[in-house]
Amino acid sequence: MRLFIALQLPQPVKDALADAQARLSGHALRPVDPAAMHLTLQFLGEADAALVPPLLAGLAAIPTPPIRLRLDGVGAFPNPRRARVVWAGVAGDTAALADLQRAVLAVSAPLGFSPEERPFRAHLTLARVRQDARPEQLRALGEALLAAPPPPPIPWDAGRPALIHSTLTPRGAVYRELGPEG
Repeated sequence: MRLFIALQLPQPVKDALADAQARLSGHALRPVDPAAMHLTLQFLGEADAALVPPLLAGLAAIPTPPIRLRLDGVGAFPNPRRARVVWAGVAGDTAALADLQRAVLAVSAPLGFSPEERPFRAHLTLARVRQDARPEQLRALGEALLAAPPPPPIPWDAGRPALIHSTLTPRGAVYRELGPEG
């Protein structure tokens, strides 16, 4: 099963992210379904179902003090001029968020999961650039990103990390939060 660990988002944040997506419509993008948006702490990849109970137990044991976050701007990886992934930024108590992400890694590492080689950068994926995007479409997208107004700085409490099962379909990924029942 394909797994990742993430923080779920409250509906007002998803609504603001959907508005940010709408402002970028008309560009060579494949938007993420706002209902499925989340803040990924660690992508685990393919994993044996037998690892779900120890992952859930480890996540439940992580202390989760209140972590206040807020939306903060839009951008792209690797950058707006060569965009591949369009994101909304996350600000607020990012030091505590980084601590939480390290605690997630400490839970998953003994189970054989490796952290990503790239450093953790808290973001919320809005869209992916279509693979067939032409150079002029990429230029227009880059300009739109640089001119895009930021989403409203809606605050929210991070909550507890969730273990998510991701099923890939022709229409995109379908996510299901796993609980003690798996």
